[in-house]
Amino acid sequence: MYMDHKDANSKVGNSKKILSKAIVSIFAVLIFQAQAANNIFADIPLHLQSKSTTTTAFSIKPNIAFYIDDSGSMNDPMGYSCRYYTYTCKSLNPRTNKCNNWGAPTPWSAENDRVDGIPDLGNLHDLIDDPDLPVEQHKSIYYGYCKRTTGEDGKDINKMTMVQHVLSDILDKYKNDFYISLQPMTRLNPLERDPKNPNNRIRPDYNRFYDTSTKDGYEFIRDHIIGNKTYDIRGLIPFGGTPTALRLNAVVRNTIINKLQYRCQKSYLILLTDGLDVGTVPITDSTKYARNLTWGYDGYFDGDDYRPANVNGAAANIPHLLEYYTKTLATKSFGKYSYTKDFVTDDGGAYNTATNKFTDRRLTDDAGQPWDGPDPLAGKPGHSATFTQTAQTFTIGVGLGNKALTNMQKTAHTYLRNGASPKPNYDPITNPDAKYFFNANSKQQILDAFENIFQEIKGVTTTTTTNVTTAAPTVAVTGGTSADSAVTAIVDTGPWSSKICIHAKNDKSKTSCDRQPTYGNRQLLLNDGQDTYLYSSSLKKFDNNYFKIPNNNYQNNSEWLEGLLSWYARSKADSAIKKDDFVLDYRQRDKVDENTRDESRRNIGDILDNPIRSIGDKVSVGTDKTNYQKYMITSANDGMVYVFRATNDSNRPYDLKFNYMPMAIERQSNNGSDLVAHYYKDLTNNQYGRDSDHPHRYLLNGGFSVYETEKRKDAPSLIFMISNMGQAGRGAFAINIGGNDLISGAPIAADNMSSGNWYKDVFLFQTPSGANNQFGYTIGTPIASRIRVNKDVKASWTSVADHIRVAAFINNGYNYSDNMAQPVQQSPESALYVYDALGIDVGTAGYAKVGMKAGEQIAKLVGPGGSGGLSGPVAYDLDSDGVADLVYAGDYGGNLFRFDLRNPDPAKWTATKIFSAGAPITATPAIYEVENETAQNNSSTNKKLVIVFGTGSNIYQSDLNNNDEQAIYGIYDDPDETNNALIEKSSLLEQVMTYNGSKGQLSSFPFSQQKYKGWYFKLNNDGERVVTPVQQLLYAGIVVTRSYSVSGDNKPKDPCDITIVNESTNVYSRTTQFNALTGSALTRKDPHINNDPELSSSVGEQGTVAYSFIGGGNQKVTSESGLLTPLTPPGGDRKQPPTCFRSKVGGSDNQGNSIDFEGIEMCPISFKRLSWREIKTNYM
Repeated sequence: MYMDHKDANSKVGNSKKILSKAIVSIFAVLIFQAQAANNIFADIPLHLQSKSTTTTAFSIKPNIAFYIDDSGSMNDPMGYSCRYYTYTCKSLNPRTNKCNNWGAPTPWSAENDRVDGIPDLGNLHDLIDDPDLPVEQHKSIYYGYCKRTTGEDGKDINKMTMVQHVLSDILDKYKNDFYISLQPMTRLNPLERDPKNPNNRIRPDYNRFYDTSTKDGYEFIRDHIIGNKTYDIRGLIPFGGTPTALRLNAVVRNTIINKLQYRCQKSYLILLTDGLDVGTVPITDSTKYARNLTWGYDGYFDGDDYRPANVNGAAANIPHLLEYYTKTLATKSFGKYSYTKDFVTDDGGAYNTATNKFTDRRLTDDAGQPWDGPDPLAGKPGHSATFTQTAQTFTIGVGLGNKALTNMQKTAHTYLRNGASPKPNYDPITNPDAKYFFNANSKQQILDAFENIFQEIKGVTTTTTTNVTTAAPTVAVTGGTSADSAVTAIVDTGPWSSKICIHAKNDKSKTSCDRQPTYGNRQLLLNDGQDTYLYSSSLKKFDNNYFKIPNNNYQNNSEWLEGLLSWYARSKADSAIKKDDFVLDYRQRDKVDENTRDESRRNIGDILDNPIRSIGDKVSVGTDKTNYQKYMITSANDGMVYVFRATNDSNRPYDLKFNYMPMAIERQSNNGSDLVAHYYKDLTNNQYGRDSDHPHRYLLNGGFSVYETEKRKDAPSLIFMISNMGQAGRGAFAINIGGNDLISGAPIAADNMSSGNWYKDVFLFQTPSGANNQFGYTIGTPIASRIRVNKDVKASWTSVADHIRVAAFINNGYNYSDNMAQPVQQSPESALYVYDALGIDVGTAGYAKVGMKAGEQIAKLVGPGGSGGLSGPVAYDLDSDGVADLVYAGDYGGNLFRFDLRNPDPAKWTATKIFSAGAPITATPAIYEVENETAQNNSSTNKKLVIVFGTGSNIYQSDLNNNDEQAIYGIYDDPDETNNALIEKSSLLEQVMTYNGSKGQLSSFPFSQQKYKGWYFKLNNDGERVVTPVQQLLYAGIVVTRSYSVSGDNKPKDPCDITIVNESTNVYSRTTQFNALTGSALTRKDPHINNDPELSSSVGEQGTVAYSFIGGGNQKVTSESGLLTPLTPPGGDRKQPPTCFRSKVGGSDNQGNSIDFEGIEMCPISFKRLSWREIKTNYM
């Protein structure tokens, strides 16, 4: 593998990224054969997928041939950036209309004003002297003071190294989606060791398509791109000339044509080259020369006549030489020209005389069907009466430049543009440049090009999803020190709705759903990013266009209000909403069948990955005196937050007070053209969630946190919520739930609903939109914690009296790109955004407004070397004063970061990478604290923090079949270490989990800080992964892992037939328990869930499992939802992580059942010593 570099020069340092983007753009054309155009994530959570697929396009993976120029010039630099000066014409020659007076030149451009795209130093001049241009556009530009385009580390990088990096990236990203052939242009047959028998030396087999989803196929392509010294594989090395057309003959005849498997399979050729063809033409295949020969001359390229006289290497004919072959390849079906043996020699210049063109011809495909057999999809777009086999060609000029070009370089541009396949909008007269040619002078440009192409081949597989009823993997347990009640959500994917089931502690049955909230008092709030509106029949603010409801000749102008919002507000029965002029269906959610209605099916949308949290003072409800907290909050994929308040009815202990819709958060746009609100209408369709034309929508499934400000004597407290959008959108928002305004003391939000304007104080803030929105899809849980913000150089690092803010920490999320209309790449950075959540100083001196408003950005911290986007963070208080000192988070690229906030000045906060796991970290880390046994004298703390997390992903459809090895890690971080903070995997102790059937047992190898910097153990090889946070019981870690498998009908032997394939996903959950300080197995004396008589470290079962605990966590984690603890001034009583349990530990699983814990050592009870005079007689 290679190290990704970053150049300090912003104008020329993106070469590698641009090259990759061009390649990704090409792959984007191809990959969307198998997935819908607007589908970034899995439409339905993997564990709920059950589908019947009817073929409407053939699902065999395409063949892609990478035809790579490895000539000697690929050793040259990618190009140059230069300073410049310019002459602008002052007057034109009246006869020629060309400049005859250039005047004086401008000064040389500044050092920071360079232009890139200069291919070499052979011609440092551009002349623009077109007679058709006005005088001021005639320019003569000279370049100088040139610097080589460098890699991302600022060092020189040649074209071949850049291409190797790009191809390696592309292979890693798309290895499961295509069959790939690597075709070097010159270096074909070097001897190398056989990986299966290293004592044998063999020549590489380039003449085939490799299944890179397999280990062997992936390693062959990877090793022959970047090299592998173990097997003497050199990889792509520059050498020799550029016989593009000559070698193309062999690539096409021996590989693209001969190795095609099925008549419906697509073929693509991608040519990357840096220069002009040397002009050597392939041997002709005209049948004019066939005579009675049994080999060669079958007429595919040249037909039955002599090859045209202008198809040769003469300078005048070179521009169209490549085009002659690629145009035939794109338009003439080649199936019947397929053979079982190589048709020509490897260089394309002669025939393989051992191949008999009669007896060795492949008349049928691998399914035994004729190449020109009938297409069962005839009549549909892109299909004809019979199958044809053609190949589309993409050409990429690597480092050809776009300024100061010589005539030869200009000819190379023309040669490659002509040789590329035409785009759909190509016209030889009006749009002759609409070809799949990419002039790529950096990695980013090539990636961009490929992304554009990906969008043009769209998914055409129609999927019907059967109804499934399942318990969602979310569970909430009421807060406090005892679990008086538990709440579970049951999701029904028929109507895509949920039921919230409330279980009191005395309930005999934890699986029933008899106790549910009420919904009759619902009020609906709509927020447009700035203002909040209360739904009513008189609302005037919006219109159909805001929700992208089609216009029905202006007959449905009120449909947004009387139709869509009425359906969301449940202000009418579903069956009463549809009017003749309305264009939407208004699906009847309560309809079970023609004769049965179930009103509970329309109460709340599907709760998938959304938590259910309760907060506030305890309320004793009903005759059983069960304690429920004042508020219960959740969100659902109908795009709404649900805020419930406790009642006095034990059978209906919560009542829905209001819904909140964050309508204006963007999805796939950077200009407000694609908002969450545009997708609300999709839920009303009668076929919603039942097929790929009407997919399930994530409209709000981000994690969220809910907090209550600390309880202070004679001071108000406020309850507020911060939520990510999840797979629904790119951003986050915060709202008030209830309580009292911290400044005025007035009741707010749900505590103020008797006021007519109560809804105006609900909104706190929303992250930016438009050009300022640099968030990806914010998957993970945002947090809040108190921090110090004081830019005074003399500011105290320890005072809690003032300059204390409640900060919101929001991860930047996944799949951001600067062109959000085509987000097919991972976010380029991993950033933590810090916002002022309340706009109030919450120090102990008293609440006071500050200069910042709620939602103003305090800081943006970018993780160095991050990639893929940041996942959910966790905040930690080192000195137990109630103020966060550190934040930890991982990213999708597998990096783990420490963000240090100890300095009161945000400008001096730092971000440090402390580990790289090499696999996605999608769950929030857990933090444990231990004594620092290796502390130096200059260390400000005697502590080390053990950051515990697992790797894995289950948000993309490709995750379903991904069995990449994942692991659980414990990284020992010294918060004061900055220079050598990055910990290598080789310095960790590897514990071993041995799996046997449904159980696994961890090793207990000894751990010491002097010898190791952490630990890890690998998970099972069945795709087991960690997608939820590790839960803490003192020093024990407990996490539920998942693996997936797909069962159903066997895939058809002939992928070109119309078929219906039924399949469903099986999820296997494992409860994994371990000592978080050592990674070793737990013993009977250690705290653990009692789920196995043998105390196995891993216990598996079919289905989804989830747990929620009360107690046992690290009190110095300041970002957990709930009541904020009092701030502790210097010298106050500072809490330390407990070594025993001070209160009973409780918890429930996702069925509402109580958890049986063992190894729970309670702390001894201590009493204050009293004098005899203090003892009252009634105590005796």
